[in-house]
Amino acid sequence: METILSPLTTLAGMTLRQLNFREKYGLSVMAIWREGKAYRSNLRDMALRFGDALLLYGPRSKLRMLGSEPDIMAGILLPVIVGWVPIYIAAVVGAALMVLCGCLSMEDAYRQIEWKAVFLIAGMMPLGIALDQTGAARMIAEGVVALVGPFGPRAVMLGLVALTFLATCFVPTAALVVLMAPIVLNTSTNMGLSPYALMMAIAMAASASFMTPISHPANILVMGPGGYRFMDYFKIGGLLTLVVLIVIMFVLPVLWPLTP
Repeated sequence: METILSPLTTLAGMTLRQLNFREKYGLSVMAIWREGKAYRSNLRDMALRFGDALLLYGPRSKLRMLGSEPDIMAGILLPVIVGWVPIYIAAVVGAALMVLCGCLSMEDAYRQIEWKAVFLIAGMMPLGIALDQTGAARMIAEGVVALVGPFGPRAVMLGLVALTFLATCFVPTAALVVLMAPIVLNTSTNMGLSPYALMMAIAMAASASFMTPISHPANILVMGPGGYRFMDYFKIGGLLTLVVLIVIMFVLPVLWPLTP
């Protein structure tokens, strides 16, 4: 069978040796067709590229199994898109199905666990819990409000949004919103501001979890397979966060005025 790497492939840049292709699929790559030329030697150490055509040899059952992996992926993504289950539960179910269907052996599954990500989450979660339970997060928020309060309603919104962006790097989104909601309500009452704009600003800022891999389960899920580093999230996520900040500051006061 001849197979071609699709535009959405995650295998580009990896070699057959790194993928454990023969051990995983039970298939042999006889040749690789690239840019009008067939390569037949040293294939295990050749980095794959988008558009490569692989000539595979093996049992028909193994060839059918190779084509079944995208079906599992589609079956896992559909419930997430519809909103039936969270992505982290769907991902675990998908990994289990790949093992049960024979697409992945237990040894390969264990080898693909991103232990750095596991220890990163284990180390950062207690920090978010400590900020919440010790009252440090509330104290910091109240300090920010006291600092920017004299500069007007927009400055208060900017301070709260910036604080939320920073906190979402360590504190889970749901816990952060619960933590910030009473602070925002007290601030709006004391300063005579409308709570709707401030609450919407905090909700949107808490949902813009882009700057660290632990900001959201989806971030950490793609860290290992995508080969991303911590600073990659900060560089790209920081730009996305800046875009969200600009939209919040200029659009929200139009839809929800700060003053009643």
